[in-house]
Amino acid sequence: MRFSYRNELSELETLAQNLETFGDENDVNPAIIHAFNLCLDEILTNIISYGFEDVTEHDIYLEIHRDGEMIVATMVDNGKAFNPLTDSKDPDLETSIEDREIGGLGIFFLKQMMDELDYQRMEGYNRLTMRKKNVELPD
Repeated sequence: MRFSYRNELSELETLAQNLETFGDENDVNPAIIHAFNLCLDEILTNIISYGFEDVTEHDIYLEIHRDGEMIVATMVDNGKAFNPLTDSKDPDLETSIEDREIGGLGIFFLKQMMDELDYQRMEGYNRLTMRKKNVELPD
């Protein structure tokens, strides 16, 4: 399935609805859809908030499908080049919340929640691919 979003935070609700539909139509464990929703919400929020140098409308794309036991989602945007796997440092979890630098937790959780992550910059587009095994629901 392929979905398109504008660079507006109101699109986060549409993202959640699209993931719910995908999960229902593809027999995906709701816990896996929830994990993707948390991660993709974070990525879409970051793209909308920081990815574009102007305020004109931009399209952001989500491609999501089942590949055997894996759920594969790719977020594509034409914003500034940003590889969240290397361009963001993991937060210092040892430091108290009051003394810790702001930011970085969302990407950290993304790295923890997904089984595989891959980033590519191709022809002016960021492509972040996330993979997670669809764990079967117990009977």
